[in-house]
Amino acid sequence: MKVKFHTWLKTKTGCAEEEIDPPAHVRTIADLTAFLSERHREAAPLFAMPQALRYVVDRRYVDADHELSPSQVVEIYPPVTGG
Repeated sequence: MKVKFHTWLKTKTGCAEEEIDPPAHVRTIADLTAFLSERHREAAPLFAMPQALRYVVDRRYVDADHELSPSQVVEIYPPVTGG
C-alpha cells in the first residue's frame, strides 16, 4: 500500500510518501491511522484523531471507516486553516 502525506504532515512524518505492508488488522482508514501513529511518533497526536484528517483513496475522498485493500494509494491531508 502506498501512503502519501500532504502539506505539513510531510514534515511531521519525515517523508512525502511511503510503501507499507500493513498488518492484517489494518482494514480501515481508522486502523491505518492507528498503525501510522506507531510509525510516526511526531504525528501521533494528529493520527489519534482520524476524523480531523481528510483522506483520498485511489483519487476519491473517503471517510475514516473506509475499507482498504493492499493495492490502494491512500493520501492523507491534515486540517487546513485560512483567512
